[in-house]
Amino acid sequence: MKHSIAAARFMLSAILALALCTAACGSDSDTSPTSPVSPTNPAGTNPPNLLTITIRAGVYSPNPLAVKVGQSVNWLNADSIPHSATDPGVFDSGSIAPTSAANVPVLFSTQGTYNFHCTLHANENGSIVVTK
Repeated sequence: MKHSIAAARFMLSAILALALCTAACGSDSDTSPTSPVSPTNPAGTNPPNLLTITIRAGVYSPNPLAVKVGQSVNWLNADSIPHSATDPGVFDSGSIAPTSAANVPVLFSTQGTYNFHCTLHANENGSIVVTK
């Protein structure tokens, strides 16, 4: 009986030590992204003032996108065909290649609602609402 109690204590101690070691090893902060993953930061790598609108299945998302003055927006084409994002006289992403981001993010420095569309597909549109 003494042998089985000692074996049980040893087993319990070994399990507890393994659990503590596993918990400590799982908290490696070097593997976490620099920014949280979100709909406007799909890869978790955008700087704080850069938001992303993803185009998937011909739909801009999020739509509308809420932006604060001083933030920039870029478009990520997750489709297998080209798209664009254009608000005539304000910005034009040009053609965004499949599975690519637009070349230059758009900085929003004035409050307002910006309605944009895809110049390649008339039924695709979205909006950005910029507030202080």
